[in-house]
Amino acid sequence: MITNDQIEQKFRQCIHCSQVVLTEWAEELGYSREEAARMSAPFGGGMFRGDTCGAVAGAMMAIGMRYGHCQPNDTEGNAAMMAKVKQFQEAFIAKHGSVICRDLTGYDFSQPGELEKAMGSGALFRECPKYVQSALEILDDIM
Repeated sequence: MITNDQIEQKFRQCIHCSQVVLTEWAEELGYSREEAARMSAPFGGGMFRGDTCGAVAGAMMAIGMRYGHCQPNDTEGNAAMMAKVKQFQEAFIAKHGSVICRDLTGYDFSQPGELEKAMGSGALFRECPKYVQSALEILDDIM
């Protein structure tokens, strides 16, 4: 599994938490790491607004890639996917108290200057790797 130091290095290279999570699962799910990185790029930092944590969003994409339904009226497939989403969210919330980036980091990236403050304080490098690790560990358990 990827280490906190490797995650921090990726962050310093402008790779977002959502990308780290999804690329770790990409090949097992039938995608290239590049495809997964592109697909998940817009979801870092709670979609750069402090909304749903990017690590959680990356995990949701992985769950969707494995369990997502795509046929109309597939209520059974939809229910199975929703159960996995709920299982993931409950586990993440139990460990961290929220799936919302601004709650987890203490920064609201929708506000001017907040991303710069978070970067300058080192909070993202200190805090976010543990959210990525948790997302990956929970995925390992439920996938």
